[in-house]
Amino acid sequence: MYKTPVVILLFLVFSAFVSGEKKLGEEENKKNTGSSSENLKPEEYYADTVPAVVMYGNRFLFENIELFDKETIREYRDSLAKRLSPEDELLKQINLYLRIQSMTRKEIYHIIDSLFELEKIPFPLINQINYYAATHPIEEFHKEPEIIPTDTSYYPANNYYLGQWNTQIPHPYKPELYANDTTVEIILVGRGKSDAFVMPVENTLTSEFGWRDGRPHKGIDIDLEVWDPVKAAFPGRVRVARYYGGYGRVVVIRHYNGLETLYAHLHRFKVKPGDEVKAGDVIGLGGSSGHSTGSHLHFEVRYKGVPINPLSFISHEESKLVCDTLILKKTKHGFASYPKGTKFYVVKKGDSLYEIAKKFGTTTSHLAKINGIRRNSILVVGQTLRVI
Repeated sequence: MYKTPVVILLFLVFSAFVSGEKKLGEEENKKNTGSSSENLKPEEYYADTVPAVVMYGNRFLFENIELFDKETIREYRDSLAKRLSPEDELLKQINLYLRIQSMTRKEIYHIIDSLFELEKIPFPLINQINYYAATHPIEEFHKEPEIIPTDTSYYPANNYYLGQWNTQIPHPYKPELYANDTTVEIILVGRGKSDAFVMPVENTLTSEFGWRDGRPHKGIDIDLEVWDPVKAAFPGRVRVARYYGGYGRVVVIRHYNGLETLYAHLHRFKVKPGDEVKAGDVIGLGGSSGHSTGSHLHFEVRYKGVPINPLSFISHEESKLVCDTLILKKTKHGFASYPKGTKFYVVKKGDSLYEIAKKFGTTTSHLAKINGIRRNSILVVGQTLRVI
């Protein structure tokens, strides 16, 4: 049973929508380059933000959506479903609107693009979605992650790598291997054979992951002396152990948790392809082979061939993991990696790095480090920062 005030309100909303629906097709198509936000007052609800709402005319799917919660919209839809066909366009649009509330921002914008490709463009629905995206905090990393299953095959994580096992090339994988990935949960330790982590070399960090001298540095460099032992980070099986171009003598290990690690510029090998190793096993001796200006270990972590920042889940200072579970979120150029349980903050008008750090009980240096920015970096409204 629905309460009378709710039914009346829903009927008024439905009437308001239907009364303008017939006008919207041709009329709005003529005005779709116009922009207006005269009926929107998001500052009343989010006083610290100034969202930009792209408008196409001034009609909405719902006239008073700011009064509605998700459950009320469902009740509205269910009441309409009793007298409308399941194929009714209004019901389809309401169902779509309910679904966008569990989508990422990228997915929402993809939906909007597809709506503009329809023969009759549903401008009220597009306006409603744009308004929602501008006035609600959208979790960019909310999607339920896919967990790499335990694999009983000879090769670790074999199902995820589609049976590919190349013993000659360190990075043989094509983009098609990860093209359909969205969010992946990597259980680093504590599951199956993946029972431990050991820092490959405990010494000074000489170069971090990221851009260096105008080129991407796809791993980290750790100082060592020639003949120093280099250890396997996680349990797994050796895929490559050979001399390969600029890497020099290089070892690649596929781990049971789904990651691959690479150890370059070695002086001697202590393993061969196919060898099973435990975390902490010596897989080679440090050196300066390949393109190297001095003895050091170049250490990479990759997932399906895509490099990820080792320091996003490893504390170099303490030589240990900062989390047991890592989340990989597909981005335009690869994967963003962060510990499970990480919190994010969307920059608002007037924010400074100092104020954000103070709010979350941390320091500007820490925020700058975990976000790969400088302490004096200019923040942009809408920018997402990792805070915990």
